[in-house]
Amino acid sequence: MIPFDAFPARATLAQQRRVLASARDANMNMIRLWGGGYYESDAFYDLADEFGLMLWQDFMFGGGVVPAYDPAFRASAIAEARDNVRRLRRHPSVVLWNGNNEEETAWWAWGYSKSLTLADSAFAQNVWDGYVQLFGHDLRDVVAQEGDGVPYWSSSPSNDLGEGGGGDDFDNGDTHYWHVWGNPALPPVAYLDATPRFMSEFGLQSWPSLRTIDTFAQAKEQGIDTPVIRAHQKFLAGAGNERLMLYVEREYGTPRDFADFAYLSQVMQAEGIELAALHHRASRPRTMGSLYWQLNDVWPGASWSSIDYYGRWKALQFHARRFFAPLAIAALRKERTTQVSLINDRTTSVAAAWHLRVLDFDGKLLREERKETTLAPLSAAQVGAFTDADLLRGADPRRTLAVFELSADGQVVSRSEVYFDAAKNLAWRDPELKAQLRRDGDGYVLTLRAQHFARAVWIDFGALDAELSDNALSVLPGEAVTLHVSSAAGLAPLQQALGLRSLATPRLTVTSH
Repeated sequence: MIPFDAFPARATLAQQRRVLASARDANMNMIRLWGGGYYESDAFYDLADEFGLMLWQDFMFGGGVVPAYDPAFRASAIAEARDNVRRLRRHPSVVLWNGNNEEETAWWAWGYSKSLTLADSAFAQNVWDGYVQLFGHDLRDVVAQEGDGVPYWSSSPSNDLGEGGGGDDFDNGDTHYWHVWGNPALPPVAYLDATPRFMSEFGLQSWPSLRTIDTFAQAKEQGIDTPVIRAHQKFLAGAGNERLMLYVEREYGTPRDFADFAYLSQVMQAEGIELAALHHRASRPRTMGSLYWQLNDVWPGASWSSIDYYGRWKALQFHARRFFAPLAIAALRKERTTQVSLINDRTTSVAAAWHLRVLDFDGKLLREERKETTLAPLSAAQVGAFTDADLLRGADPRRTLAVFELSADGQVVSRSEVYFDAAKNLAWRDPELKAQLRRDGDGYVLTLRAQHFARAVWIDFGALDAELSDNALSVLPGEAVTLHVSSAAGLAPLQQALGLRSLATPRLTVTSH
């Protein structure tokens, strides 16, 4: 989590409540408060307590090298830390104090140590000794003295200044993984090769909804290379829209216009982070945490967030609710083989069944398999490995998908879909999506149906405020998907504004009502 606003005084309790409630509703149980921001108000921590969220609290040092060799600086840092630990120690939500964000890895991996040593080796040693004193000893002592038993960690990423330190250590401590999105900009499937003990930072970017973009850019200003759009691109380390377009084109092809670009960027972000998060969960007990960058936004624009500045859920937040669900199935395809794992985060065993269907895009069933099982508490278990040839059995890979589902308590609780080529190479048909919206008590019920397979369906009500129980989902041929809609708008205006997108119909289309 980053600050709620670029101007802290402008952030409201309602804004904080909305974001933290969204985290809880998306089955998240830990939020990391990033060290490049500021300490939040007491009211924020009260909300985290109320929602049952664990907080990983960074001390406010982030992404650079501090003059910890200076005793006066260290004394000031210690006093600030002591004040905040005392202030926040009554909150059960605070479960970890972390010395800093990326200062250790900045020293060893970003060239600071090398360049400073070349300039003045004695001074460089003083800088590092000061770092170890402040983050290895002083802040650790403050937390031990004042923190009521909450543990301390020296940096993120780090192995807590253990043997062979230097930042990222895949076998000890926590890891930040930016070979996807950052350099060398590997495709999201590379996440399947990154299996640390705790993944505390990884991410992909996207644009927010057009409604949010409309707040800062007129329609004529909305283009991939327009000045206003470039000014709202957060990837300052590089050409953000070019990097984002690389990821969109790699999997989905070239967008026809900026609206398609914004939509496809959210699809790419959601599907990529889902791949990584499910891999982390399926790798339990080796990997025991998955915190993606980032939850919220400090202003409206393109960023790595899953909730935009106005609290609107992007596709990733809807996906997160599914891939962080207590019971989940992970079907992860790499090098023409799909590994299937069943995940149970409950503390009790669960009677369950997993179900495989291979379908063509018209809904024809090509293969089916179902197996009963018992999920052990707090576990992840691999239950199958399927080659493409085994799943397809001669079917056209461009017109076929495999659907893996996990059922428990008499209902499907998780679904994972597998495709056999990049989305841009698949033989999509117009899914002929239909939607029916009707009033139901104080809200509305929306029923979706598709004649042909519809992937990455996005439901939109234009300029009207409306919250959906689900979005950014797939609809199988012949399947009826029922969603709940909350809105102060009337039925007729909602019906008039309702529009749908999918990968086969990336432009917004008005549907039957």
